[in-house]
Amino acid sequence: MEDKYRELKAAVEAVSAVDAHAHNLVDIHSSFPFLHCFSEAKGDALPFAPHTLSFKRSLRDLAALCGCEASMSSLEHHRESLGLLSISAKCFGAANLSAIFLDDGIQFDKMNDWEWHKSFVPAVGRILRIEHLAETILNDDAHRTSEWTIESFIEEFLARMKLYLFSELDILIVALKSIAAYRSGLEIDTEVSKSDAEKGLLEDLNAGRPVRIKNKSFIDFLFTCSLEVALSYDLPMQIHTGFGDKDLDLRLSNPLHLRKVLEDKRFSKSKIVLLHASYPFSKEASYLASVYSQIYLDFGLAVPKLSVQGMIASVKELFELAPIKKASSKRAREVVFNVLARACDDGDLTVSESLEAIEDIFRRNSLQLYNFNGVAGSIESQSVASLNVISRIPPYKDGVAFVRIIWVDASAQHRCRVIPVSRFYEVVKNTGVGLTMASMGMSSFCDGPADGTNLTAVGEIRLIPDLSTKHRIPWANQEEMVLGDMKINATEAWEYCPRNALRRLTRILMDEFNLTMNAGFENEFYLLKNVTSDGKERWVPFDKTRYCSTSAFDAASPIFQEVNSALEALGISVEQLHAEAGQGQFEISLGHKDANLAADNLIYVREVVRSIARKHGLLATFLPKYRLDDFGSGSHVHLSLWESGRNVFMGSNLSKTRHGMSELGEQFMAGIYYHLPSILAFTAPLPNSYDRIQPNTWSGAYHCWGKDNREAPIRTACPPGISADLVNNFEIKSFDGCANPYLSLAAIIAAGIDGLRRKLKLPEPVETNPSDHDSELGRLPTKLSEAVEALSQDKVLIEFLGEKLVTAVTAIRQILMKE
Repeated sequence: MEDKYRELKAAVEAVSAVDAHAHNLVDIHSSFPFLHCFSEAKGDALPFAPHTLSFKRSLRDLAALCGCEASMSSLEHHRESLGLLSISAKCFGAANLSAIFLDDGIQFDKMNDWEWHKSFVPAVGRILRIEHLAETILNDDAHRTSEWTIESFIEEFLARMKLYLFSELDILIVALKSIAAYRSGLEIDTEVSKSDAEKGLLEDLNAGRPVRIKNKSFIDFLFTCSLEVALSYDLPMQIHTGFGDKDLDLRLSNPLHLRKVLEDKRFSKSKIVLLHASYPFSKEASYLASVYSQIYLDFGLAVPKLSVQGMIASVKELFELAPIKKASSKRAREVVFNVLARACDDGDLTVSESLEAIEDIFRRNSLQLYNFNGVAGSIESQSVASLNVISRIPPYKDGVAFVRIIWVDASAQHRCRVIPVSRFYEVVKNTGVGLTMASMGMSSFCDGPADGTNLTAVGEIRLIPDLSTKHRIPWANQEEMVLGDMKINATEAWEYCPRNALRRLTRILMDEFNLTMNAGFENEFYLLKNVTSDGKERWVPFDKTRYCSTSAFDAASPIFQEVNSALEALGISVEQLHAEAGQGQFEISLGHKDANLAADNLIYVREVVRSIARKHGLLATFLPKYRLDDFGSGSHVHLSLWESGRNVFMGSNLSKTRHGMSELGEQFMAGIYYHLPSILAFTAPLPNSYDRIQPNTWSGAYHCWGKDNREAPIRTACPPGISADLVNNFEIKSFDGCANPYLSLAAIIAAGIDGLRRKLKLPEPVETNPSDHDSELGRLPTKLSEAVEALSQDKVLIEFLGEKLVTAVTAIRQILMKE
């Protein structure tokens, strides 16, 4: 079979797998029995483990890897003599893993933390076990005297969960996990009442400390709340199904018991991963994955804890109904090869389809399911030096040479450090690179700190790559790019870091009001071509047609096809694009995302547009007013507020103002309205920005707001399908393509929080052209100096953003005004 399907065999061996469900390794001297690695048996049953087929096979495999005799005594002696680091390096190298996701909710003696595991694989994610989190809270001495109610507990539980989700620690939560099967079974009641859940909570508390939750009503309520969180943050929920140790009642771990969860309309878009192939309920799991879009399958543990034929049979049963796109596995190369080869023999699959399935099963499905493409998307394999345990990338088949670490400074310049790929993965991905503190004091025309920024040549920070943003560069295929965070050290954020400023403000919005802000950008820019006339070169508009011209797009279509393809490769969705009103001007509109991701995407959009234009011999400029006699370019942003996956900016039966938005929406928008003159120092950062913000140019020159009024700087919008008396987002037009999106959105959120805290109200909307009311309405700042002056007097924004950061931004703006 191997000769017949040599190509399949090679692909199975070469693919770099994702281990989507692992537990932390323990020290060699841990009290955790080494024998336990081979069996779920405990107590008196454990000594019988060496007589199982899986044990005998696994022992031979490990002995062959270590080069020792195939006996427990020889293998344990080898472990002792080599030490944990070397033996782990050897095992991880043989496993060929690109990422591991650790469930550290099961506590072992002398357990290594997730940071330790980063020495062996390119990327490590964390799985948050909900029952362990609940027990940690209930057993916390700080809560020993707490009078728990179900509401107070869930409030603390969700707050702690969100703290982990938004932690600045260099570990990404990739999934939640439940072991309800071990406690009360999988027949989960998603409609359990709060009173029953509270009775269950108190019952578990009264059973004594340490608290171990096992009451079904309490666990069902906990699971339901957690699944709502997972859905709102697009996280999968892993569920233990099928076999385990003797604590588990196997009858209650059949995944068919999950039907009520799967039929609950609230969870129709959730992602539920059935672990361990649900063995011995593999057929049942396969059936569920075939009829429920929410169900995904992971057949780890069943491989290798069964015999070879048992593994093949179990995996084959999973594939009988389940889509291949919904399966992932670890340590299963031989098994998957056998199953796919036989599927080819039977005519179920072609060889090319099997090759695609291999990539899906071992890698692609997990990376997409767990939103981990940016972290592990380009790492094919990794070997580890056995003595010094330094991560080392083998030669790339696809020839990656460099990794660009990109940051955006206070003047919105895109800057990067370029690292050879081997050094990036050996050292820089964890420790970053040194960067002068003066880097956040530079203006757009001078690579030295501006006077008054208080940033000088003295001092250094670390530019740490955020691996969740790493991508292969579509227009430079031998390179990758990643966004960087500015930190004092590996864990402490630098107060001048723009990305941290936005993260900090989004965290305040979440912590105080349980809200997230979504943002969607409209990117306007000019395409210019180089012409020679009278022996002189000059840049002229790409074309001279007007708004939404079909001929303009015909000419530019090859460029935008490449732009769109590049953005798709980066996971950025384009909603529409068209020719704008200026000569050679175009617009690309993006879908809305949470503020942090929206800002990241905006940086990549600018990179894509500029680079692909350059590739075609063109110049793309986002300058707000490229020509004084033509239309300006903005980066209008549409904003909305979300809670638990629901747009709560829009008015509803629960909360609706006469303007069509919710009360929260009005308060948030009112804060932005009142702080708008100060916000302009961030969103319109150049003197040239104010050449754009003029009356009768749809750029928002007057301090007002309106309903679908495109002359107002803030307008509420009502897309098709929404009731005419409601609005579901609002647009800020006084935002241009030379703004730093992190600082700008941070300032906007700060203003919105002030509106929420003070419960501000909006003035009356302006329903006509604001210039018709020139004597009644005040103008927004007409030049950069006025915006900077407004910011210097705005104590709220200064307090939120930090006085040092605002001082640096102000000084940079002042130096621009002098040029």
